[in-house]
Parts: sequence; C-alpha cells; structure tokens
Amino acid sequence: MTDKKEDASNVMAFDALYTTNQIQKLKVLLPYIEPSMQKHLAVYIKYMELQYTINLTKRHPPTLSGCGLFQTEKPDLKKLCKELCLYSTPEEIRQLEQIQNIIQTMETVQEMSQTMTAMQEIFPDLNMDSLFENPLSGGSQSEDSADGSEKAASHGSPMMDMLMHMLTPEQKEMYEMFQQPPDADP
Repeated sequence: MTDKKEDASNVMAFDALYTTNQIQKLKVLLPYIEPSMQKHLAVYIKYMELQYTINLTKRHPPTLSGCGLFQTEKPDLKKLCKELCLYSTPEEIRQLEQIQNIIQTMETVQEMSQTMTAMQEIFPDLNMDSLFENPLSGGSQSEDSADGSEKAASHGSPMMDMLMHMLTPEQKEMYEMFQQPPDADP
C-alpha cells in the first residue's frame, strides 16, 4: 500500500499544485450533499479547478519538475511504466510490462556489449567472433530427444552457452526471435 502511495506522489503533487483550499473543502463536502445535487457540485468543482489552473499558468512559468527539456539525467522509463500501471486497464498494464521487459533486455544487451568491449581491450589479439561460433557446425542447433520433444540447443561455444544461461526465459525467447531470418515465419 505504501508503494502505491509513493508511486502516486506525482499525481498528488499535481493535484495539490492546481487547486485551492476552497476547492478541497468542496471535495470534502461532496459526499454530504444531497445525491441529486452531487453531480452538479462535481461539475462545479472541476470547473473551478480548470479556471484556477488557467489563471495560475498565465501568471507563473511551468513549475513541474521531471518534464522539462532542461533535465540533465535520463528519465527512469521502468519507474514511469510502474507509475502508469496504477491508472491503467489490465491490457494497458500488460503492454507496459512488455515495455519494461524490452527496456530490461536492452539494458542487458548494453551490459553484455560493454563487457565484450572490455574483453577486447584486455585481449586485443582475441577474435571475439570466434568465441560465439561453433567450430564444428557454425551455428546454433537443436537436438530432438527420444520422446520427440526439442531439447535446449547448445549454442556452439562455451561463451555463448554461458551467456544464454544468464538470460531470463523471456530474454532467451526474444534472442531466438531475432536469430530467425527476416522472411521466416515465427
């Protein structure tokens, strides 16, 4: 529950910035008003918030942080996806989780790339491509087991096998997808 409150802090900050105490008092009184009048009061409250917001933005420059062009550090996209999930439908949550997985995969690939670059600097004579090739078969293969199901493929080299074991099942699936030729059916 506390995580949800922390994640909604941007929404609460926005609501606090673009309202007044008078408007907040009306919101507190809303449940105590006769039910037939509540919808009219709700519309009036929103109208007052809109009017206040328009007047405030005319008088003052933008004050929200985290949205400006002058931000020096990159936004945390995974955190943004998590915050958006609080206000999303189940389908939107699924899509946001896919985006988070893609971001995580990209970060993993970047880390692996940096590791490979560091290894190349340490061992300049080492042919990095040869670490990922199978000298016998030249690529990844899968073997059929006795019961006809497909076993996990040996990717041809100890380095590639080690890297594949570091990936999550989703990342392995994405890797395999990108290994297929562009014209192949998934």
